[in-house]
Amino acid sequence: SLDKMMPQHDYWIKRGVSEKTLINFKGGVVHEGKMKNRYVFPIFDYKENLVGVSGRDLINDPESKRPKWKHIGDKGQWKYPMQVNNKILREQKEIIVVESIGDMLSLWEAGVKNTAVAFGLQIGLGLLNYFLRIDAQKIILAFNNDNTQDGAGNQAAEKNLNRLSRYFDPNQIEIHLPPKGDFGEMPTEEIKDWKENLCLKK
Repeated sequence: SLDKMMPQHDYWIKRGVSEKTLINFKGGVVHEGKMKNRYVFPIFDYKENLVGVSGRDLINDPESKRPKWKHIGDKGQWKYPMQVNNKILREQKEIIVVESIGDMLSLWEAGVKNTAVAFGLQIGLGLLNYFLRIDAQKIILAFNNDNTQDGAGNQAAEKNLNRLSRYFDPNQIEIHLPPKGDFGEMPTEEIKDWKENLCLKK
């Protein structure tokens, strides 16, 4: 399927992500196979071996039972998008953890590139080991703000904070959720304001 992946970026461009940003992540639309009708992002390890794929559903049918995101591979071991921003993270030693690639793209578009994707509500072993290996000095949990729904993202942020506190000083970890549901719902200027407020808290 990846061999036949088409560089069609309309879905993300309509959501405010530029083609310049998208090109960094080598994604595209798949029209057949397990990832049919999804925009697929390849996941590479540090040796640039393909270790998985993550695909965003493009059908957007509210009655469909298709999951919004589909992952193939051991996502608990993924370190993404370190294939692109590893140098940035090692230099800054501050990491903003988000739930999905969509959140990461919105942040990237706003110039916030020190990100890591959890692919859900739990930080996997791969990310945890990476944080320890680069001696991260600040980990910011920016999961979806689900206060008006089931609170899943908010609860997950607390659980991950408690888990990370076993390995890092509590002062090195903080929760800083987006003011809206997720970063994909926020225009670039709002994301920049969010990041500025984060800097003011230091």
